[in-house]
Amino acid sequence: MSGVLAFLRGMFTPLSIAIIVATALLAEFVNVELLVPGLIVLVIASYLQGPARAAQAQRAEELGLDMVDAPPGLRRWNVRLNEALGRLERDFGSLNRSRTRFLQPVAQEVTALGGDIRRLLRQAYALHRYLNQTNTTAIRARVAHLDAQIATTEDAYSKQQLVEAASALRRQLDNCEQIRTLIGRLEATLENMVASLESIGSSVVKLGAGELSDENAARQESLQRLSSARGSVASLEEVLKHVELA
Repeated sequence: MSGVLAFLRGMFTPLSIAIIVATALLAEFVNVELLVPGLIVLVIASYLQGPARAAQAQRAEELGLDMVDAPPGLRRWNVRLNEALGRLERDFGSLNRSRTRFLQPVAQEVTALGGDIRRLLRQAYALHRYLNQTNTTAIRARVAHLDAQIATTEDAYSKQQLVEAASALRRQLDNCEQIRTLIGRLEATLENMVASLESIGSSVVKLGAGELSDENAARQESLQRLSSARGSVASLEEVLKHVELA
């Protein structure tokens, strides 16, 4: 039903309306046979602007960020992490019924970790975007200018206002440095997520094939690794709550 609604929305975009008008005019004044190709173009345009665009938006949300305008580094992380998650999903899907039941706790934790990873990607994107939009060179120049004004201002009230303005700008610069540090931590955490997912994927394949002598221990090891990875994400997210992006 949502696909039908998306298609209908696509039919009422400016482009689709223009196609309808052009098709009607051509059919009326040129050749009625142009009605069929015009309708085909309308259907294609409506799909591209409706269901296709909705699917793209949903995929962007699932992957954690908009792939179009994300920084190149984050796009690479996005691809690597979601490829690893996709491989694990396929590995779980290829298991027989008894193996699926046995590894269900691992599959559930992988799904939860996938949600954690996508939140981290969105947060990393927000941090990168803030830094890209913040001209620290210009801010430092403003601070230097304010300091010069403070040094030559005698009126106490005016000087206080200038001091407060300079202090606010210095806090913004400090915040940018903290964000750069956090981005480094985020990237290290994402690297750890890739390693964890690849290790767990290897264990799942071996468990599915019955290649491990102590399957309970292997399953428990995977669960512990997933728990540790999710704990790392939770700790980092707690720090990110206190980051100012305004």
